[in-house]
Amino acid sequence: MPPIDIANHWRKANGYAGRGGVVVVFNGEVQSWVNQLRNPEHWQPGCIAVDEQGHTWTAIVGNERDGALMWLANHEL
Repeated sequence: MPPIDIANHWRKANGYAGRGGVVVVFNGEVQSWVNQLRNPEHWQPGCIAVDEQGHTWTAIVGNERDGALMWLANHEL
């Protein structure tokens, strides 16, 4: 299942629909919801953040221990 579908299903099932923020998905599993996209160093590379509009960002560069360097938009800004 694509990360957008995983995030949307999780939002509906857990009462986060309409609350904004992003759902962070890693290896097909929801890791958390946060009210805004920030702190890439708290996430390992490969995490995907999904907002309610379906925009996605991927945590890139870095490693599991030190986290990612940045969030890279997967959509046009």
